[in-house]
Amino acid sequence: MFRKILRNILQCYPFKITHIQELVPADLPKREAFTLQFLARMEVDNAWTWEILWTDEAHFHLQGFVNTQNCRIWTRENPFQIQPLPLHSQKVTVWCGFTTALIVDPFFFEEICPSGPVTYTV
Repeated sequence: MFRKILRNILQCYPFKITHIQELVPADLPKREAFTLQFLARMEVDNAWTWEILWTDEAHFHLQGFVNTQNCRIWTRENPFQIQPLPLHSQKVTVWCGFTTALIVDPFFFEEICPSGPVTYTV
């Protein structure tokens, strides 16, 4: 009923908040340099990417984090709402990696200090 009122009468639509990593001006030259080095290496040997250890990390935030799967903003126009997150908030970090030949088991990075949990960026 509530959804019908918002949608049909008030002509509002649900929009999700988009999380983005907060970037600083010093990040752009580093990203450009890496991209150029990666492309130059691929021109020399296209198969070298098979030897890379591909990794990723996931951060499980302990407070102040909006779950965008369950959060919608109802409005007539898309507000393009974003929520910048600080790079070093309190969280538990989980890291895993793989190559073409193996998968590296996940590792959990967290240390409990008197001031609370301290996490690491891998």
